[in-house]
Amino acid sequence: MKPDPHLLLAVSGHGYGHLAQCAPVINALWQRLPRLRLTVCSRLERGVIADRLALPFDYRCRSVDPVLPMHSAWQVDVPAAQSVFTGFYRDRAAGLAEYLALLEELRPDLLLANIPWRLLQAARQAGVPAVALCSLNWAAIYRRYCAQAGDSGNVLADMWQGYRAADVFLRPAPAMGMPELANTQAIGPLARLGRADRDGLRQRLSLPPGMRVVLVALGGIGGGLPLEHWPRRPDTIWLVSPGVAGTRDDMIDAARLPMAFIDVLASSDAVLTKPGYGTYTEAVCNGVPVLTLDRPDWPETAGLNAWARRHGRLQEISQTAFADGRFAGALDVLWQQAAPQPPAPVGIEQAVGQLLARLSSG
Repeated sequence: MKPDPHLLLAVSGHGYGHLAQCAPVINALWQRLPRLRLTVCSRLERGVIADRLALPFDYRCRSVDPVLPMHSAWQVDVPAAQSVFTGFYRDRAAGLAEYLALLEELRPDLLLANIPWRLLQAARQAGVPAVALCSLNWAAIYRRYCAQAGDSGNVLADMWQGYRAADVFLRPAPAMGMPELANTQAIGPLARLGRADRDGLRQRLSLPPGMRVVLVALGGIGGGLPLEHWPRRPDTIWLVSPGVAGTRDDMIDAARLPMAFIDVLASSDAVLTKPGYGTYTEAVCNGVPVLTLDRPDWPETAGLNAWARRHGRLQEISQTAFADGRFAGALDVLWQQAAPQPPAPVGIEQAVGQLLARLSSG
């Protein structure tokens, strides 16, 4: 009897967005391949991963790439980033040996990487088929912020070599351009679809009819939010993280709701966020308007905003307006925009097809 196909999923620990891209693909793959054996390698907590994945998995807690140091959810700590990425490059021989040993131990039939380049290098050396899946790559991010670092040329060359080692690099819409890579393939958006129940959400929150609910999704930050300046609107409440709830009577802890996060999002009247793939695609594919912070330095921002405007409703506010609480009018502008037909997250099945083809040929 042929052994169960074994997939190794390696996920960056920089926030939850990388897992959010992979999880719907893995869950859909499991529906097509019920005997799938999954090992997840990441520094993300096991519980966070389990909340997103529908199938059982083996867990290896280890870092698979550098985590981009941040001052806040939207501000990169550039000196620290230069140091972290340079150190990762200088330790490349030891890192490659570690990942080769891991591949020898696990013997996966396929690696799915989002987006650790050193593990992709190891997979190529070990003869393990490998698929990269991400809307961005760390080389472009590093180049944007760390080009002045002393070893930047060598660090970049090492990164690009890693990404070129993948059999294919799947770029889910809306992905940043990657002209440096000849192995990319564009696919549609990746997003979960929630169950929209606006009336049910208001009932659970004991809100009167007509109250609007804005979900705040800013990467898990709490204490740094300028809450004292946020606008108070008689027709609006804010769903916030547990560390923020209780600060004001118009702010409610989203975690207390007996609903999946994606259902809360789909049932909200808007989401307040920053440019980032996961929240953008899930909001737009669920028909939820997006109020976003301006983030001109982030390489993904222009492409994400253009896609969200084309397929959904988007309104930008400056970081100064956010800090000063001057965005009540922006919400009104957002809600006055016409609602287009939400796009379907067709990238999920497209990515599953790529994985199935490689697992079935192994």
